[in-house]
Amino acid sequence: MLLTTMIILCWLNQDSMRLYCQQKYHRSCELPGLGDNPAWRLGADITRAMGQGRDAFVAELGKRTDGVPPEPVVQLPATVAAVTVMAGAAEAPVYIAPVEVPVLPPPAAPQTPVAAPAVSTVAPVPARSINTRQVILEPGDEVFFVGDSLMQGVAPHLANTLLKRFNIKSINLSKQSTGLAYPGFFNWPQTVHETLEAHRNIRLLVVFLGPNDPWDMPESRGKPFLRFKSEAWEALYRQRVQSILEQARQYNARVIWVGPPNMNTPRLSTAMQYLREVYRSEAQQYQQFYLSANDVFGYGADDFSFYMTDETGKKSKIRGDDGIHFTPLGQRLIANKVLTLIDVHQPGLSER
Repeated sequence: MLLTTMIILCWLNQDSMRLYCQQKYHRSCELPGLGDNPAWRLGADITRAMGQGRDAFVAELGKRTDGVPPEPVVQLPATVAAVTVMAGAAEAPVYIAPVEVPVLPPPAAPQTPVAAPAVSTVAPVPARSINTRQVILEPGDEVFFVGDSLMQGVAPHLANTLLKRFNIKSINLSKQSTGLAYPGFFNWPQTVHETLEAHRNIRLLVVFLGPNDPWDMPESRGKPFLRFKSEAWEALYRQRVQSILEQARQYNARVIWVGPPNMNTPRLSTAMQYLREVYRSEAQQYQQFYLSANDVFGYGADDFSFYMTDETGKKSKIRGDDGIHFTPLGQRLIANKVLTLIDVHQPGLSER
């Protein structure tokens, strides 16, 4: 009985297990021929259908409940036992305001190349003049943070400063262990599209990715993994970078792409050097902003240090013990550098 239950659970959750294996070991873990067996794939199809049904139910429930006024609460006199009761609903039918639900693209099939979602039908956003030195934000604009655990450390500093100093709101969807190499685990191009569609006031994307991506990656289901740094790997990876940049352009949002700094491990550090050039060249192609964290920390081409020395000679730790992440000081240094690329036109607030 236990064995049968385990087999059924594996049958239903095969996609999650496959994606976990890819993230953990960076290779396919499916038994040859099993992944293409229709009977075996039926389990994944059932799980996917149940997930889509759940999402549709939640969306429909939101449409029906959104806009319904809360029932009035009647407080009884103090001489009566302290009990709060809900008044009955009015006899007249309650009008439910129609809610526009953005039409989102269907979820991408697992492990297929990610192209930029079509946004040609989006109502045009009024274009602004391009400033090549800074990103210009106006009252009511919003900032969108895209990234992995590196961004999870930097984004709160940026968000707090933008809100407290300039009353600029932000959306932080940074998520650890994510990148552009495994869209089946987390699809950043699709997430960017959905977020830009739902929040039309976004005028700036700050992107910080990299350390989770320097591995062989799947091109599509049933095909060999693409070797890291190969021409095919780079072409597909650049396509995903371009997807984010293209969508930002379609929605009239600027981009500040932060390149990851050198790492303590030589192999990972060399990989970051390679990815930095991909990010820099694509950002330049789209006339967007590129900022290397190496410049923030004063690293040379192959330098790494856990500490940074200021003009007074004081040494302060800027990198975490793992040689990848940052201390709070390191996070603030990157956030402050990003802020120098932002100019908020808002009367009555202090200038930086």
